[in-house]
Amino acid sequence: MQQRGLVTREECADDARGSVVVLTPAGRRAIETAAPGHVAAVRRHLIDLLTPTEIDALGALTHRVVDHLGGRAPQPRHASEA
Repeated sequence: MQQRGLVTREECADDARGSVVVLTPAGRRAIETAAPGHVAAVRRHLIDLLTPTEIDALGALTHRVVDHLGGRAPQPRHASEA
């Protein structure tokens, strides 16, 4: 992606061992071009296959994972655990 001019690497101010990947204007255009087809494929191959209850469960699971990755305590799994 860097060779294609879609991203650049910059030094990480907080950690000298790493880099920060920065999206270039060309990279943003590539994402904007790809997004409609990607969204349509996700809908066709995942969302449209699920019931409303399954979508709610997927949302709850996703929030739990994001909370964990963000260092936040996950929400209780069941109301009885609250």
